[in-house]
Amino acid sequence: MAFIRKIRRNGKTYLAEVENYRSDGKVKQRHIKYLGLDPDSDLSHLSFCSSDLSVSSVKVHGPIIVLESIARELDLFNLLGNKISAPILTLVFAHCLDYKSVLETENWFKKTDLSTIMRVDKITSNQLYESLEELSKCDFEFIEKSIFEKLTDIFEQDESGVIYDGTNTHCLGSLSSLAKKGKDKEGVRGRKIIQIGLGVTKKLGLPIFHQVHEGNIHDTKMFNEAILKFNSMGVKSGLSVFDRGITSTECISKLTKLGWKCLAGLQNHKGVKSAISNLDFESMDNFKNMVIQGDTKFFVKSIPFQIGQTKGKLIILQNYLKKQKIKIERMASIDRARDLLNDRPELVDDTLLKYFNSNNKINIHAVNRAEKYDGLSFLFTNAKLNQKQAVEYYFAKDIVERCFRTAKSSLSLRPIRLVHDHKIRAHIMVCYIGLALLTTVRLRLNKAAIHTEPSAVLKSLETIFKVYLIGTKTKGNLRFPFTKVNTLSNTQKKLIKIIAPNIEM
Repeated sequence: MAFIRKIRRNGKTYLAEVENYRSDGKVKQRHIKYLGLDPDSDLSHLSFCSSDLSVSSVKVHGPIIVLESIARELDLFNLLGNKISAPILTLVFAHCLDYKSVLETENWFKKTDLSTIMRVDKITSNQLYESLEELSKCDFEFIEKSIFEKLTDIFEQDESGVIYDGTNTHCLGSLSSLAKKGKDKEGVRGRKIIQIGLGVTKKLGLPIFHQVHEGNIHDTKMFNEAILKFNSMGVKSGLSVFDRGITSTECISKLTKLGWKCLAGLQNHKGVKSAISNLDFESMDNFKNMVIQGDTKFFVKSIPFQIGQTKGKLIILQNYLKKQKIKIERMASIDRARDLLNDRPELVDDTLLKYFNSNNKINIHAVNRAEKYDGLSFLFTNAKLNQKQAVEYYFAKDIVERCFRTAKSSLSLRPIRLVHDHKIRAHIMVCYIGLALLTTVRLRLNKAAIHTEPSAVLKSLETIFKVYLIGTKTKGNLRFPFTKVNTLSNTQKKLIKIIAPNIEM
């Protein structure tokens, strides 16, 4: 059983959580975690001696008060209501910090200062499951819209541009009608997956809404619905940026009719190949056409292009370093295949056979045709964007990927262990609320030129504890409780001031 031990070092007293264990017949002590300076050493403002006080408990305090402060800024307590705000926000905070499962959240709750903050004695796993049940009955669109409005108030976000993307996550339950067998984002086939869509603002990545769909639905179909969701969320026009897996004539036509402009990735399909068939790629290689995006250098050219009835321009991006790498790798594969064709043809990859004629000689024309498209990627837009803006805005969609990475790693979106669809949807909503909190942390850190991941910053605050003390020799033999927060480092004080400015330390 764990207990608190006082350790004297350099004239000061520190607290540590330790536990006894038996080894080779002897009782030994194992260090669990360091708790900081003993609050007894700084009790001069009290009329007690340190010997009159004993440590009752030590609770994780730092990241809890930060998340609680942001939750109140977003009005989440009122938004969720008295009935479920405590258990749901417990799950949300747990997702942001140290989440493993609903069952383990009950024990995690006991280690934190949440009981004081939430003003509840305890949170049980049954309460957490029941709260998910109640959350599933709530109006998700109303919750999303309220959160989005609060975020735009805080960050004064321009709503003229949005980014949309989709991902999937696998489900371990067997009763879900949402989960369908397919290939997940890691390339694993046969898993039961659920599709998730996410719309965020282009500039800062503020979450606007999310979608949950069956695992076998196509990204294009999800985006058709997303167009209407943007509209219902109050984002009714602007620039929509999305990936090539979503692009279709139907989507672009619908956006155009609603007054939107688009910037979309395009696959190298027949229409694109026809449009660039007579293009002189060598002439692209000059300073005028060079656009640098991060660590990648593109040579960019645009030509008139039309998708359905929507007129715009096709933007061709040539990555010469990628082109060279693909060419060398292809040549090496063809060379190895040539050596194998006569003696061990069964070892040759079928995709390489097109580069050989019937006499097993290399077909130079086939190789040249393949090389023509190496390192090329394509964008379509009907917006008034120059080439540099188009490239910059398109690759800004990586902010959605960052959101998905946050949801899948920090927020434990994957895998989903719940079995019923309504609870799965509620679980994903919990992750979405957590994403809003972590986005707030990220943007405030970035404004202060700190680009550390929000989850890592919150973890650095876990050494801020609230120590609960009990007086043992008070007047009238009464035992009065006291609390003391251990000493914060200057870095911790600075971080809390940045990400939760409403907290008075």
